[in-house]
Amino acid sequence: MSPSPEPAESQVLLVTPETWPYLRGTPRDAKLQAWLSEHGIEPKGVSVQDPVSIVTEPDGTQLIEYAEFLVNADGRRYIDPDQPNWPAKAVRRVPLRTAPPSPKRADITTRALLQAIHDHRGRPVTPGTYRGALLGAWWTLCIVYPEKVVTAAYEREDDRGHLECGVSLRTSWLTDKGAARLAELQGGEA
Repeated sequence: MSPSPEPAESQVLLVTPETWPYLRGTPRDAKLQAWLSEHGIEPKGVSVQDPVSIVTEPDGTQLIEYAEFLVNADGRRYIDPDQPNWPAKAVRRVPLRTAPPSPKRADITTRALLQAIHDHRGRPVTPGTYRGALLGAWWTLCIVYPEKVVTAAYEREDDRGHLECGVSLRTSWLTDKGAARLAELQGGEA
């Protein structure tokens, strides 16, 4: 008999580098920052170039994993000597004491959703690449939100006349009304 393979770690993503821009300023952002603070993590010290996740170790222990900027004795960030264009940071893990806040449709604000669609539709496509093969806004948001939450936010904006979807809501683009609303929201808070 061969020995059983060791169980592997599992990971649940809470936010990723691709989703950080669409999280900032939303109700979910405020809830996640409060949750991180409750775990002794300084939200301003968390790198947005890295994911924040919950890792379950093989023994069942759950940890919050994130990248933290390193600071000197004066409390200032410093440059990574091995990568002079980047701040120094280290991956940290702290024990999970409470579950993260559950995402809700209202957590995806109008501004966040319209911005995500605008950004993804406007990405340049290299010659020979099929646009449909690129990860779109709907799929990017589904990395950290349940599919039903993303779909409900899309339906909300479609009902407001901000989206045109052709054959699939998942591949929506902004209507003129949606683009005007995004421009209005960019001038103020969502």
